[in-house]
Amino acid sequence: MSMQSPKPVEGTRDGQVPDLDSYIERDHYERKFRAYGWLVDAERFVAGGLLLVVFAVIIFQIFTRYVLSMPLPWSEEVARLLVVWLTFVGAGFVSSRNAHIGVDILAVYLPRRLATASQIFAMLVVAAAAAYMVIAAISLMMLTGSLTMTATSLPMPLLYGAVLVGYLMILGHTVLNIVRYLRHPSEVPDVAEKAAAMEGL
Repeated sequence: MSMQSPKPVEGTRDGQVPDLDSYIERDHYERKFRAYGWLVDAERFVAGGLLLVVFAVIIFQIFTRYVLSMPLPWSEEVARLLVVWLTFVGAGFVSSRNAHIGVDILAVYLPRRLATASQIFAMLVVAAAAAYMVIAAISLMMLTGSLTMTATSLPMPLLYGAVLVGYLMILGHTVLNIVRYLRHPSEVPDVAEKAAAMEGL
């Protein structure tokens, strides 16, 4: 199975936007469970929306500081908070595509079964680390429950909530990917093909 997204499909009439599935290659669970596909799409749109909001807040901050000469302290803190959420939500979405940066030099030269086994082992390590980070994020949220941010007075757990949400997403997607590798090996892309696709080759 190719990891590259299909080429854009033209609409049936001028001005029509093609269906999202025309651009995105769905994995086994997205095709089988529509609700899961919607969840992945929601992650994609939330990450994209956060990126746009971060851009707008930074432009607003520059405008107030250098054009109006009236910097607003809360804008920097809001931008920082949004960047943190963007980072972890984006990381969670990338896990759904199993597309985080990885070193595949060994797997490329191994037989397919051994390469798959090495990838499953790597995902088990990721899942264990994500589970640990979920527990750590919950602990931090409990420890900082009474604290607030300096400029906005927003609750401090809101910051660490991004870590919790992001690592829950990573954990869930990684576990599903492990199950897919074990139960649906025909759905697993060849390591060399995947590496080439991610490099745009």
